[in-house]
Amino acid sequence: MVPPRHRFTRRGLLAFFGASFASAALPHPSSAAETPPDLKRDANWTVSFDDTFDDPSRFALNWRKIKSGGDQTQTLRLPQNDVLADGTLRLELGSNPDANDHRFRFTGGYVESADFRQRYGYFECEMTIALEAGVNNAFWLVSDPRTQAAQDFELDVAEVKFPTVVQSSVRLWRPTRQVHAKVFHAPVSLAAASHRYAMLWGPKQITFFFDDMAFFTVQNDFAHTPAVLRLSNAVADFAGPNDGEVTGAATVIGRVRVLQNSDWASLASPTGR
Repeated sequence: MVPPRHRFTRRGLLAFFGASFASAALPHPSSAAETPPDLKRDANWTVSFDDTFDDPSRFALNWRKIKSGGDQTQTLRLPQNDVLADGTLRLELGSNPDANDHRFRFTGGYVESADFRQRYGYFECEMTIALEAGVNNAFWLVSDPRTQAAQDFELDVAEVKFPTVVQSSVRLWRPTRQVHAKVFHAPVSLAAASHRYAMLWGPKQITFFFDDMAFFTVQNDFAHTPAVLRLSNAVADFAGPNDGEVTGAATVIGRVRVLQNSDWASLASPTGR
């Protein structure tokens, strides 16, 4: 039975539906080779970036708010939708206040690292996705145009859709196009609580994790220059159908942490950059 406080509300019904996944147990990593780096056991690993979104001054130094529309979405990402609250970053969703803008029915949030760039390492985000169908909640990296040379690439640590879909991918946009991607279906509602989405990016291979469990590994053929961190959300057709009302929902980020391996940091780039 639907709890009384959820009756007759659209988001309450979504919450009730999503909660039906919450009791399932997650599988554990199958081997030590598929686990995230251990700072206590491996001195080669150090923290290179860490933001828990509880300090507005640090946020202003670490991140740049982006205004962006398009990218095959129905959403205009606005700086005012990037809100620090209760030790989190909320990428808030809403309706476009400009009724004459027929390109974008919705608004969302979008930030990228202001100055931080890194090649290789372990990239982790703690995120609770929006309690809305049809929303792409994303933690991703892109090559920096200033250092990428000919290799324009994108590393999607996680593109997450309500209630249980996690998609991770490695994409080369130029000079040719390559895509390696996998969809993981979590046995829990990803809007009910925070989960860790992570990527171990090395010079030879890239591995993606959900709550410390590796679920996808691909050979690294082209991602060998520093990348920019990005957090965003958007209502989009590729994220599935939506009911036309997302106001009040948000993607909630609790932490972004990056580790670097000293051996990898000292490697010469194959591109010479």
